[in-house]
Amino acid sequence: MTVVNQFALGVKSYIKALSIVFDNGLWIYFIYPIIIYALLFFGGFAFIHYLSNTAEQYILGYIDSDNSASWLHFLRGFLHFFLSIGLKIIFFLIYSTISKYIVLILMSPVMAVLSAKTETILTSKQYPFDAKQFTKDVARGIALALRNMLLQLAIVLLSFIVIWIPVIGWLCPIFLLLMSYYFYGFAMMDYVNERRKLNVSASVSYIRTNKGIAIGTGFIFAFLFNIPFIGVVFASVLAPVAGCIAVIEKENNSK
Repeated sequence: MTVVNQFALGVKSYIKALSIVFDNGLWIYFIYPIIIYALLFFGGFAFIHYLSNTAEQYILGYIDSDNSASWLHFLRGFLHFFLSIGLKIIFFLIYSTISKYIVLILMSPVMAVLSAKTETILTSKQYPFDAKQFTKDVARGIALALRNMLLQLAIVLLSFIVIWIPVIGWLCPIFLLLMSYYFYGFAMMDYVNERRKLNVSASVSYIRTNKGIAIGTGFIFAFLFNIPFIGVVFASVLAPVAGCIAVIEKENNSK
């Protein structure tokens, strides 16, 4: 199966995910991302406002406001205007990058359950609840989300240097998008790999081999996530279901 075919499989899996969610009563799990999104929305903007104001006051503190020099008053006024807008934009961009991973971390217990239930629906293989195994699944999901988030942030920071290089720099935005899709899809596929008892390095190798599925799954996840409220809610529930569907269909095609 080519990367393009894998990508198509990852994308198409969301259509089947919709029917599985609504035909099997999994729609009840929408309640969790609704609560999480509400907390992130209000808490996130409050945090951005706090950080930007704190940073602005810290920077302006280096300019003596008691100095009578008119150019210092002008500079302070200009910086106040620039920082009040610029810092909020910067912190918002950083927050928008990590917010998907915050959802992945907070939704990890629900995603692990959804992935297991999906495999049971598709294959009739039962996964009785095991508190120890469930804790391991959740811990692994959180650890991988943190790993991928840090990797993505590091690559994003590096891209600020590479972007100035002709030709290579022009391709940088495309690479960053594909990379983010890959990491999101990685998280959805790894729940299945965990049930297959693959360790992290084996899971990384498997997903790298099937990177088209990861990118396709992550692409739709990111697309939905950028739709305010309803998109985030649907992405959080459909993505682990779609990731499981894609992996199982890939296994069936290989057989």
